[in-house]
Amino acid sequence: MNSIFFAMLAFAGMIPLAIGIFTIIWWCKAPPEPNDQSNRLNNIASWWIGLTRPEVMGNAYRYFRQDVMDNVRDAEQKKQG
Repeated sequence: MNSIFFAMLAFAGMIPLAIGIFTIIWWCKAPPEPNDQSNRLNNIASWWIGLTRPEVMGNAYRYFRQDVMDNVRDAEQKKQG
């Protein structure tokens, strides 16, 4: 019984591990043009601010203030004209 529990625990731990590895890889890859290498630090800083202080992101970007369905509707309206 313990081995099943530990196997499930190990499998469940792979999901946050994969997200963490993906995040680090995303941070380390070179930013596309016209961005320079300093934008990598801006990317990390905005990730940290969004994680620890979401109200700052809400004040800065309209996308973060709205509900997800409102964002979808806005995108559909822009697409239609």
